[in-house]
Amino acid sequence: MMPASADNIVLEEAKPAEEELAARLIYDTGSYVFDCLYDRDFDAYLKITSHLWLQEAGAFSHRHARAALFEGRLAGIALGFPQPLYEQEFGTGMGAMAEMASPELLAHLPGVAGHIPWLFPEVPEDAWYLLFLSAHPQARGRGIGEKLLSECFERARAAGCASLHLDVASVNPAVRFYERMGLERLAETSVPKIAASHGVPSHIRMVKTLA
Repeated sequence: MMPASADNIVLEEAKPAEEELAARLIYDTGSYVFDCLYDRDFDAYLKITSHLWLQEAGAFSHRHARAALFEGRLAGIALGFPQPLYEQEFGTGMGAMAEMASPELLAHLPGVAGHIPWLFPEVPEDAWYLLFLSAHPQARGRGIGEKLLSECFERARAAGCASLHLDVASVNPAVRFYERMGLERLAETSVPKIAASHGVPSHIRMVKTLA
């Protein structure tokens, strides 16, 4: 049973557990991009991302995430880091894909991997980058996202970051949520090739200046 409100939620450092649920939460934040990258092979996505969550390093590692827990179970995650650390950690995911992917997926990757990064503008060196923010489907609309994002603002300030950046699909209802939380639209980017091949919509870079 999911919480009635965020008052029942505890935030703490994420653990190397519930990896499949964590992977599903991550998928919900960027399904269009993941479907493109994995050529709509959700089982392959789930296997690889679950593995990445359990690792002690890498952009998808639990080590960079805060967990929203309800009665000890995962109800949401926020995963982000200062830009220099994000840049350092990001390449490990592609390495795991190279090791774990099927021959068919490996054959697919070169056709899209070079196009996906164009969706995402450069992140300033003094910024915090929020890679994933997601609440369990049964727990949405109860303030968990607000609680996680507010803590991200605090973490970013504590790290000395001047702003928080994130990217979100233009068709994602979360755009309105982020605007309510004080983020502004900085740019909107589309990549025609992957829009045509996999229906990837334009993405919006959203930014909050941290006073």
